[in-house]
Amino acid sequence: MSSRFLIFLSIFARTISLKRLRIDSKLINVQGRPMDIFEEIVAAKKAGTPVVLATVIESLGSAPREEGARMLIRADGSIAGTIGGGAIEKKIVDEALQLMSASSPKFIRYELKDIGMTCGGGMSVFLEPLLPAAQLIIFGAGHIGNVLSRIGKMLDFNVTVVDNRPEFADRALLPWADIVIAEDYQKAIDALNLTDNTCLVILTHKHVHDVQVLEQLLHKPFRYLGMIGSRTKVAKAFQQLRDNGVDETMIQKIHSPIGIDIGANTPAEIAISIAAELVAARSGKDVSNLTLRRDT
Repeated sequence: MSSRFLIFLSIFARTISLKRLRIDSKLINVQGRPMDIFEEIVAAKKAGTPVVLATVIESLGSAPREEGARMLIRADGSIAGTIGGGAIEKKIVDEALQLMSASSPKFIRYELKDIGMTCGGGMSVFLEPLLPAAQLIIFGAGHIGNVLSRIGKMLDFNVTVVDNRPEFADRALLPWADIVIAEDYQKAIDALNLTDNTCLVILTHKHVHDVQVLEQLLHKPFRYLGMIGSRTKVAKAFQQLRDNGVDETMIQKIHSPIGIDIGANTPAEIAISIAAELVAARSGKDVSNLTLRRDT
């Protein structure tokens, strides 16, 4: 057979192998034991925990693993699968842990002799952060909450809407929301699974409910906590929190009045201003907002 034909067969076999790896995660094995990489990814997504998928895309010389080998790195540094062990695997885990809060993938190439591996050769590895969607929980399904839930879904948040009025917390009125809860706010909060990646927005139909929900949520994990209200009502709410023994450092974490200052008046405009602040919080950006300054 000609050398050109042999090269073609090699490329064809490699392509088929990679396709099979994509289709059936059980083809990824460590010492004969199946590694359900993709099941791990699904479980991480359901749990709302970040992971990084490392895939060998080039293997040269005596590199320990072939193209298509995969390894999943969890936030605690543990792994599923392998890309060869030793120094190369340690390097990849360290790189992956730095990507846990990033959104961009990374391409890395190593000459194995340069990292102390005697097998020689080289490896190119693609690191892909698989971050869970940020959770957005909206308390209040009125005009602003309804619009904000729709915008939140468009912005790739996992959206939950809670209202103690069944006629408002209606799936037919909120078809884009992932979860709709018609329940007493206290009971709903107790049942919710909140994490450091959760954004909480308080927009209930009564200011007394706003303050009650706010005080309950202050003791929960969150990335963002915002409450609607005029500057006067917000100042009174903050003083009530102080009177109830809430530490000033916790009060400083509240975004209230809520939203970016764009001169919003209508429910849709207010929802847009809140959504802009949510995107900034998710991206770790400090933006000009309406939050009541503690020195005013």
